[in-house]
Amino acid sequence: MKFRWQEILKNSVHNGAIKAAHLRRIPHLKTCRYWDRAVFIGRVYYKLRHCTFDGGLIKYDNRIYYINSAQINALTPYLKWNLSKEITVIEED
Repeated sequence: MKFRWQEILKNSVHNGAIKAAHLRRIPHLKTCRYWDRAVFIGRVYYKLRHCTFDGGLIKYDNRIYYINSAQINALTPYLKWNLSKEITVIEED
């Protein structure tokens, strides 16, 4: 049985933690029409060899997306998100 990545990623955050392999596959949401429908899941800071995830995860339209910290800062005056939630990234061997 072949799974679609969005189905796997949709439930990838458990108890405030996400696996690093799942985080790498989450798409970056650059813009959307209805930001007020987005639900903030939590902030993420994770450093890889060639890139750094410094932003947050949101659920929009029943899918999970990554947004960077510049987007969070730009949207903060307009949306009432709880930015104190942190998501831990679990590395696997």
